Amino acid sequence: MPSAEYLELEIGSDLPVGGGPQEYYGKVVKSPVGEAPKSRLKFWFSAPGVLAKLRGELENAVLEIDDKSHSGLATRGEQVLRDFGRGVFRSVFTEVPSIQNIYQQSKGKSDDFRIKLRIEATELAGLPWEYLFDENDQPGFVSLSRPIVRHLDTVGAVGRMGVKGPLRILGMISDPSTGEWPKLNVAKERERINKGIDALQHAGRVDFQWVPGGSGKDLMKKLLEGDWHVFHFIGHGGVEDEIPGGEADSFNERGFIVMVDEDGKPVKRFASDLATMLTGARKSLRLIVLNCCESARINVGDRFGNPAIGLMKTGWLPAVIAMQFPITDGAAISMSEGFYEALSKNQPIDDAVMLARKFIQQKSRVEWGIPVLYMRSSDGRIFDVENPQPPPDPPEKARFSKEELQRRRDEFMIALAASPRTVAALEELTRSGTELHTLLKDDGELSVRLAKAYFDLGTLQHRQKLIKEAAASFAYMLELDPTKAEYRVRRANFNATMGFHENALTDINEAIKLHPENPEFYWIKGIISMMAAGTDDKGGYLEEAIKAFGVAIARNENEPKYLASRANAYAQSKNVAMALNDMDSAIALAPDNADFAGQKTRIENLAA
Repeated sequence: MPSAEYLELEIGSDLPVGGGPQEYYGKVVKSPVGEAPKSRLKFWFSAPGVLAKLRGELENAVLEIDDKSHSGLATRGEQVLRDFGRGVFRSVFTEVPSIQNIYQQSKGKSDDFRIKLRIEATELAGLPWEYLFDENDQPGFVSLSRPIVRHLDTVGAVGRMGVKGPLRILGMISDPSTGEWPKLNVAKERERINKGIDALQHAGRVDFQWVPGGSGKDLMKKLLEGDWHVFHFIGHGGVEDEIPGGEADSFNERGFIVMVDEDGKPVKRFASDLATMLTGARKSLRLIVLNCCESARINVGDRFGNPAIGLMKTGWLPAVIAMQFPITDGAAISMSEGFYEALSKNQPIDDAVMLARKFIQQKSRVEWGIPVLYMRSSDGRIFDVENPQPPPDPPEKARFSKEELQRRRDEFMIALAASPRTVAALEELTRSGTELHTLLKDDGELSVRLAKAYFDLGTLQHRQKLIKEAAASFAYMLELDPTKAEYRVRRANFNATMGFHENALTDINEAIKLHPENPEFYWIKGIISMMAAGTDDKGGYLEEAIKAFGVAIARNENEPKYLASRANAYAQSKNVAMALNDMDSAIALAPDNADFAGQKTRIENLAA
């Protein structure tokens, strides 16, 4: 496969000899067809005060709630962004002959032509260049058809790293307990990421795990659990307007993310702080994703004005993705789904970001330009993921007559009816059934029966501690029959026993969507949430458990185990009064249950 070719464009500023207003220049450093010297750029926002006003207008355009189903004329926000992108594109790629010629010739010469921006003028780096608009091309917005990346010159070589699948991703959510920062819905934040990569997780293409807390210590402890390839942070971030304590030095960091201390209070962590925490993962970590607003914002005059640039300046990271504006839940889910799908399939990171933009565009016509990719890799290939090879294609349907297919189907159904009860027998049966299903994809009954066979096989494999095999069987089961709530519950229980609590919660939530009236599903969700909470509940799972138990009780107020379970959750959260109230109600429904009496005694001891 030929390597991608980049047009590397440097955009900077000069002070004219003898004084005067700032002037901007463009220079083609490298391209498929050669270079171009410095040429003056004329922007309509060069006057003092205009740039700051423009930035505010663009942010308002992105944050405007657009009609996701809108398919006609552009929304107001989209039009603002289009006008901006068109104006900047004209100023750089149309009105400067030398750059225009390089751009047009590069498009004609290379099928895989991309744009790499070196924005040396800091005040211009704060603009959303990802919305560049070429009115003579389709779809117009350049970064929806070819990658646009931001390049930073740093010391140190960057090559691709071999990864024997799955791609290991470490997620972290930091939610301070004080009112200084807006409260995050931790459960929802986890769920939206889990939803975006659920299929990849169960197909074995990625291994996504969460840091059990929001502090630096929590992160460093989790980093000890093997090699991690991607770090995905969700939380708050910003840029310091002033540095307390005097004048800035040559390495003046202002961009930060917010973590918590041991008491849950916010702590600003600058890029060098985060880099120090991640030092133990230097040999494997290749990418950081900062999903927090203003993680890509730049303060005018500050070379290290956002945490993403600060991280890149450490010299050992190939790429960082940051957000230049806040992003909605739907857009974040779409981004994770598209981005990690492409990355796990060995796509260059700039291709993966472009696919993520297209996924986001299906939800929002303006938010797709929010992610910013900072990249040092020469070709975007920061991973070389080695995934298991798929099995060879089965014989084509055309090679079998209708009668032969029917005969094979009948034999399979008879074998299923015999109810095999060993792993070996079920493995052979599901193998032949899967081959048959590839020839009869529209046979709904065959899909349902084969899914049940995978259900039985996964259950047996789980009992015999064949964990990877069981996970694969349950994945096939849901692929064949995704609407059966019982299967979602079964995989939720499997994941919970394996300690994959986030995956378990994703599955039980899907089961609840299928049957929202079933109180047992809410009870199971509460149990899984309590398992995820552990002893210190740094992720806020206990509150989630109490809510789930409450719904179960509302659906069936005569089931004592629902009350007893909520009592246990209340007790764990130190709300003894509510715990005892629930236990009294449970005992009233089941006065002969000795376990309930013992549980009440333990709760009373907490109050003593």
